[in-house]
Amino acid sequence: MTRLRSQSFDQRVLDIARDLVALSHNPDDSDHAFHLLNASYATPAAAQARQRLKSNPAIAPLVAERYWGPWPQTSELIQLPPGSLGRSYGHFLQGQGLEPLPDPEFSEGSNADDHYLQLRIRHTHDLWHVVTGIPPTSAGEAALDGLTTEQLRWPGTALLLAAHLLHRAEADPQEGPDVGLAIAYGLELGAKSQPLLAQRWEEGWSTPLQDWRQQLGIDALQQRNPFHSL
Repeated sequence: MTRLRSQSFDQRVLDIARDLVALSHNPDDSDHAFHLLNASYATPAAAQARQRLKSNPAIAPLVAERYWGPWPQTSELIQLPPGSLGRSYGHFLQGQGLEPLPDPEFSEGSNADDHYLQLRIRHTHDLWHVVTGIPPTSAGEAALDGLTTEQLRWPGTALLLAAHLLHRAEADPQEGPDVGLAIAYGLELGAKSQPLLAQRWEEGWSTPLQDWRQQLGIDALQQRNPFHSL
């Protein structure tokens, strides 16, 4: 049994290494990025990260109640008050041709808490872009990976950061913020912001986005946003 587990782990490490090499050449390769994230989710480092999140007193209540409020469709979001979180999110989705993800079905059993965390993080990813003013560009995704790594200690996003930096070492400079500076900004956002995973966003769709940023403690840092703020 131990040998079988070792072989499975070794194969997972090899798969992650292949994904990392591919992403170091093209950080925008979404297939390899998703595969790397899914593979890394089964590692001991990810299990430790999840345990820290479940022990966080700000996050634990949401996990315990499987908190999930209403997520309006894009057409409803853009009808909310100007400057509100919901309207800003709606315009973000509209610009990407997207709708909010459908409400999830939660699993039962020993891994139910972990499943909830994984779904909550995936579901709120685009909303985190809006709250932080980070666009869905290559450098923007690197910045958000920095924030996620800082706040969640997610091994998958840490590996994505490595891929971005490896690509930066060999690629010609691109327009927009330097990837290294974007990552630094994301790490600082993650360190100074209240936990994004602990927020009940659904109860504040009509709340001004600026009020959310003040509540999270990132309004002053927004003045140094290297991106065009959303």
